Amino acid sequence: MTKVPIAEEIAEQIRSSESPIELVDGQGRTIGVVKRPPSPAEIERALSRTSQGGRRLSWAQLVAKVKDRLPQ
Repeated sequence: MTKVPIAEEIAEQIRSSESPIELVDGQGRTIGVVKRPPSPAEIERALSRTSQGGRRLSWAQLVAKVKDRLPQ
C-alpha cells in the first residue's frame, strides 16, 4: 500500500466527516473516496434492526420476496 501524507487540517476534515468524502485533484477529477468506519452507535442500531420481530430471511427468500413484488 502506498502512503501519502496529508496536511493535518485535511486529516481533521476527514476525521470529523459523517459521510463519505470524495478526494479530487486541482481539475476536479476524482482521486478516490474515503469512507469512515461505522460508529459503535451505528453498529448497534444496524444490529438491532436485523432481528426485528425475530424473523430472519435467507438470501434466497429475500430475492424471491423482491421478485414477487416486481411488476410483470
